[in-house]
Amino acid sequence: METKLNIFMKILNILSRNPKKSYDLEYLTSFVIPCSHQPNLWIQRGYQAEVLDALILLDNHGLIILDPVSDQSVISIKGLISISSTTFSN
Repeated sequence: METKLNIFMKILNILSRNPKKSYDLEYLTSFVIPCSHQPNLWIQRGYQAEVLDALILLDNHGLIILDPVSDQSVISIKGLISISSTTFSN
């Protein structure tokens, strides 16, 4: 399993590629946890729950905007600043 920090960074990197576009939970899960295409539904739901937990935390910190009805996410200005400052520091 991925660490929480890796999941946060992967989500922010995906969302920052196109800041005007929103991404759904299934799409983000498939890129954040590449082995999420399991035939077992319980395993898929577990991966989605892990990504959803990360999305909720990122939303609570103002780094993304998560629509709780559609599970669509878009990066916020604060998230863009955060990811660009992390990129420059590395």
